[in-house]
Amino acid sequence: SGRHFFLIPWRRHTIIGTTDKPFEGNPDEYRVTRQSILELIDEVNASFGDGKLSYADVLHTFGGLRPLVENQTEETYKCSRKYEIYDNASDGLKGLITVEGGKYTTSRKLAENCLKIVEQKLGRKPGRSVTAGRHLAGCDIRDMNTFLDTVQRDNKDFDGPTLEYLGRNYGTEYAAVLDLARTNSNLAEVLNEDGEIMAQVVYAVTREMARTLPDIVLRRTGIATLGHPGEQMLRKVAAVAAPLLNWDSERIEKEIEQTNVLLRIPGDEKSSGHAARAEHL
Repeated sequence: SGRHFFLIPWRRHTIIGTTDKPFEGNPDEYRVTRQSILELIDEVNASFGDGKLSYADVLHTFGGLRPLVENQTEETYKCSRKYEIYDNASDGLKGLITVEGGKYTTSRKLAENCLKIVEQKLGRKPGRSVTAGRHLAGCDIRDMNTFLDTVQRDNKDFDGPTLEYLGRNYGTEYAAVLDLARTNSNLAEVLNEDGEIMAQVVYAVTREMARTLPDIVLRRTGIATLGHPGEQMLRKVAAVAAPLLNWDSERIEKEIEQTNVLLRIPGDEKSSGHAARAEHL
């Protein structure tokens, strides 16, 4: 097909992706399709020649939309990943700046360039950006292996897999998660083979702005990112989150239902093809 795709080792499994196809319609209605999954499986099997990967092997899928600057719906893989910043002053809207395109890996520079325009509009001399050299929270780690060794050495009251997981996923913030577990032994419960613990649920709500069950199990932790963790696990997580988020029993059921919907492996529904969708297994 002339495009790249990747097989990335991850948590004893493999992330495979991406597809790249046009999508038109309401972004809220976007879903990964069964057809896209089957096409990606066929590509992998054709590339490696053993034909062993099957639909039944897929544990979880995720996808997203990236806006395109070009007005085209075919060959989205070849579309530019560039972004454009448009000053709407020429349209009579002096206070409006519009951004088109862009992606995660260029978003910091995009924001910097937008702020330069804002400062100019406010009559200020653009200052030097400091974000290019600033670490994200928890990421100020000079040597990862040395850091992980220190995490293991200094926290003998927790299992090795838990410390490995928290160190890799929370960086220097791992200690805040352990502090929660030390304060309440119920939060030290190990949830899966990776060593995730219930304290991460509390951390997700109180420190990472998680507001829904999918936020917690899919977007802040890895509890459900290797497939459905089971109804019992979802209920245990919801029970811990509920008092923090003022959920009543009706809301808990709604959150579990919503999570179950998101965790279903896609069926044969069709997505109409102006954004490009990128999908992973």
